[in-house]
Amino acid sequence: MIEIYTVSIHSLAVSYYSPEQIAAWAPVRPDAARWQERLSHLHTIVAESDGILAGFASYTHDGYLDFLFTHPTFARRGVATSLYQRVESALRAVSASRVTTHASLAARPFFDGHGFQVDAEQCVECRGAYLRRFAMHKQLRNERNS
Repeated sequence: MIEIYTVSIHSLAVSYYSPEQIAAWAPVRPDAARWQERLSHLHTIVAESDGILAGFASYTHDGYLDFLFTHPTFARRGVATSLYQRVESALRAVSASRVTTHASLAARPFFDGHGFQVDAEQCVECRGAYLRRFAMHKQLRNERNS
């Protein structure tokens, strides 16, 4: 999953962020212990194709979609959509009222296309670089009737 995250950012986000931003966001030598700690609090779904890891999504039961990444080899082939649909189904099953995420400039069109709305545009610090992203959400059910 670390490899998919890193190569995805270095490949699919390069037209949206500077080389310095990409290097800060997805270091070539990631901190495996930090990854293990972060993933330990998340539910993760993976997609495989012929035994090869094609993508993954990680989320919390309260509706936060933390990771949704596809290996560049499988980009624009429905992998991210399939993963997202599995996450949304899992969240509906636990009666989450909404899905929230922080979408990069590269990912925003995907989330727009899946019915998400922008709550705020943000500029966040990451290892000394500043990255633009969007706080977004999608309603899964009417909160007043929950």
